Amino acid sequence: MHTSPSEMNKSVELACAHSILLFAALLTAGWFVIAGWLPVVDPELDSEAISNMFQQDRIRILIGVSIVGFAAPLWWVFAGAIATHMRRIEGTHYPLTRIQVACAGGTAVIILLEVWLVLAICFRPNIEPSAVQLANDFIWLTFVGFYPPGVLQNVVIGTCILTDKSETPIFPRWVGFANFWMALGFMPGIYIVFFKSGPFAWDGILGFWIIALCFFAWIGMMWWSVVRAVKQA
Repeated sequence: MHTSPSEMNKSVELACAHSILLFAALLTAGWFVIAGWLPVVDPELDSEAISNMFQQDRIRILIGVSIVGFAAPLWWVFAGAIATHMRRIEGTHYPLTRIQVACAGGTAVIILLEVWLVLAICFRPNIEPSAVQLANDFIWLTFVGFYPPGVLQNVVIGTCILTDKSETPIFPRWVGFANFWMALGFMPGIYIVFFKSGPFAWDGILGFWIIALCFFAWIGMMWWSVVRAVKQA
């Protein structure tokens, strides 16, 4: 039997759930619009071209990624909102809830690491182009291809949802299955380290666009699911 939150707790939970929309908006505005990284930086650019990009667009990149740095902790906030309802499903012992929170922590930390690496490049605009290229490779390989925490997070969320055998499940069962499918959608991140061009490169249809589609679709689906769970509690 599920426990019901108080009205005050519901307001807090809704605020935590809505935080993911702010995260998505700030990430999109900061990384892709203000920093100007859409289309994604070409993996085949040489070191001079990458160094020139960071020097010529230094201010806009600084502003854009700083916004992303502000947004990153909101991933923890939303993970807390998901965890609240996963724990209602699991009861006294809640290993899947804890794993989900840990996975979210990994994703948020890597975003923060990427942000501060970009800020360090912009802080020292005269460093060697080869060093800038290496840092740029790390930034994009992790931004697009740091799939393990996200995949595991989806798997444990899906597993938790499908173990809910109550008459009125907290999350619809289709959301559990969708989490498994979206976990598969993140898996092309495995291949981006092997390709600098084509569909599996970090700017390719499979290496970037499918992953991005799954990422933002997951955000929308889980936001709706958590808000629904709060209101029906």
